[in-house]
Amino acid sequence: MIHGPPGTGKTTVIAAAVTSFHHADPQRSIWIAAQSNVAVKNIAEKLCDVGFHDFKLLVSRDFYFDWHEHLYGDVLQARCIFSDEFSNSTVGAERQLLGARVILCTLSMMSSRSIATFIRIAPVQTIIFDEASQIEVGDYVPVIHSFSSTLRKIVFIGDNKQYRMPCVIGDFISENVYHGQLTTCHNTTDPKACRFIDVKGGNEAKQGHSWVNHGEVINVCRLARLHQDRNKSYRIITPYDAQRNAIENGLKNANLPWENIVFNVDSFQGNEGDHIIVSVVRTRNIGFLENERRTNVMLTRCKQSMTICTRRAFISSPQVSGTLIGRLAASLGPGMWIDQRDVLNGNLS
Repeated sequence: MIHGPPGTGKTTVIAAAVTSFHHADPQRSIWIAAQSNVAVKNIAEKLCDVGFHDFKLLVSRDFYFDWHEHLYGDVLQARCIFSDEFSNSTVGAERQLLGARVILCTLSMMSSRSIATFIRIAPVQTIIFDEASQIEVGDYVPVIHSFSSTLRKIVFIGDNKQYRMPCVIGDFISENVYHGQLTTCHNTTDPKACRFIDVKGGNEAKQGHSWVNHGEVINVCRLARLHQDRNKSYRIITPYDAQRNAIENGLKNANLPWENIVFNVDSFQGNEGDHIIVSVVRTRNIGFLENERRTNVMLTRCKQSMTICTRRAFISSPQVSGTLIGRLAASLGPGMWIDQRDVLNGNLS
C-alpha cells in the first residue's frame, strides 16, 4: 500500500514498480486498473516517459472517439486495443497483445466479460490499483474474487486526504460520502467557494437519447464570460452529452474558448479545474442525480470554486432534497443562492 498527496510522484512510483516487476520476471502478468479512463491514460503516459513501451491499453471506443480522442497521442494510440475490436479467439487476442504482459484498463472494464480472452492469455498475477481511495470497497470484491486462483500480489496506491477541494465542499463530501473519514487539507475556507445559480427560466428537454436545458446554457455561457474576463481558468461539466454540445455551441457563438472546456461527467472523472461550472440540466425528473457515485464525481472536480446552475425549486423539492446535491444545497443555506438576473447582468461578486 502506497499513499501520498497529489504531486508527490505516485504515478512515477507505479512506473518504477512496473519496470522492476517486469525486469525481474518478464512473463509475469501485471494488470493496472483505476476508476477513471484519465487516470489509466496518465499511467500509460508515465510508462512511455520512463522508456517502458511493452504494454497494452484496453480502452472504450466511446471514450476514445466520442469524448477525448485528443488525450491520446500517437505513441499511446499504437498501444491501444479498442473495445469494439476485442478478439474472442485466442489467436486473435495474442496478435493484439503482441506478447505484452503489462495491461492497463479501468476497474469496470476489468470486471467485464469482454476481456476474458486477454485474461486467459495473461492471467492476473499482479494488480496495481491507482486512485484506490476513490474506489468503493465493494467494487474491489468481484475483481479480487474473480482472479483469486492466479492473483499473487495486490498494490493499492492512493491518498486518505484530499487536497483538491475547498473546505466547504471537502468537509461536506467527507461527511456525506466517506463517513467523515476524508480529511480536507486546503487553504480556501471561503464559504462562497460553492454557490448555486437559480435558473428559473430553464427547463429540461429531451434531445435524442439525452437531455438539454437551454436556459442553463445561457447562464453557463455568461458565467464563462465572467470567468474569462477575470482571467480565471475554468472548466464546464454536465451529466448529458446533448447539453455539452449545446454549451460548446453557445461558447462558439459568444466567441469564447470552447475546445477542451466542456466535458460530460464521466469523461472528466480523474480530472480537475481551478474553477468549475456545473450544469445540472434536469428540472422535473431526478435522472442522473439519483446516482450518488457519479454525482460525487461531478461535485468534486474544483480546486478553487464551483458554481452550479440549476433551478432552486427543483433542488429543494422532495424528490431531490435527499440526493447528494440536494443535501449540499441545504448545508450551504439560502445565502449561497444567486438569482440568474445577477449573473446575466454581470453582478457575480
